[in-house]
Amino acid sequence: MARTKMTVKRYRHVTTWTRFHLPLKQEWPTWTIGYSDMHVGPLEHVKGAVKLLLGRMVDDPEQAAYIIEWRDLDDLKNFQSSPACAEFLRNLPERDNLQVSVKSTSSASRSLTIEDALSSSLPLEPSRFLTLEEITEIPAAEVEDRVTLNAFLVPRKGNYSTMETWYESLRAVFGSFQPCGSEFIRGHGLWWERYMTTWFWTLAEDGWVGSKFGNMEPIQEDIQGQTIIYEFHLWPHQYGATPEHEEASATDPQARESWNEAVAKERWDIRKLPCYESPEKIDPEDMEEKLLE
Repeated sequence: MARTKMTVKRYRHVTTWTRFHLPLKQEWPTWTIGYSDMHVGPLEHVKGAVKLLLGRMVDDPEQAAYIIEWRDLDDLKNFQSSPACAEFLRNLPERDNLQVSVKSTSSASRSLTIEDALSSSLPLEPSRFLTLEEITEIPAAEVEDRVTLNAFLVPRKGNYSTMETWYESLRAVFGSFQPCGSEFIRGHGLWWERYMTTWFWTLAEDGWVGSKFGNMEPIQEDIQGQTIIYEFHLWPHQYGATPEHEEASATDPQARESWNEAVAKERWDIRKLPCYESPEKIDPEDMEEKLLE
């Protein structure tokens, strides 16, 4: 039989960060309803949740983040309109000893499309979900282990083409920067930018963005608004990085001077949830062209 070449859709993963208060003595979130998987809770059968991670901020360890990598925006939208989303948010309090009232899903978790996110005519209400998209389509390094998050403000909105230009300008300055503590990479023969940094931009803002950057809603196309671009500087343990390496960078004057260009800088410890398997298997070969007989 003749072999037919078919191009399979390539996914540009979307990631959400939901910040919440997690006491130091509590390792994982708890759920008011019993679930067969105590770590996953209401996300157990959610379609399109490719990866689940938990982060704690190094300098404020009771500030946690539930991080979800989604296959695409449609899967995120479906989750936001489901009862599982309300249950998810209900059990992740924003602050200590405060019962957070969860609004209806339609207002607290506003559904969005890429067009919505890039349109200057549709205001985005702050929600519990900071929604990020990878800037490049090449397979990016995993945002896990110790991570330095640097967020940069571009005080206007734009389309994909203009945002790519802004990203390239930032990448030219910071992409190859190797701070003190990066000695572990020597001898691995790895491409620094590919394995030690990865970049995202914001599709939908949350309350944290408003507190750090303010909310600059556009009143006329391409006149006002804002775009937040994130560099995740990685310290992966599989290549020999340790928290001590990252600590050296945190106290390095040159690193501080360079990263002071970021409007917001945070240090995180991020790990996968134990034993999680996505209910929908994603074949790694979906990122490439397949040959079908």
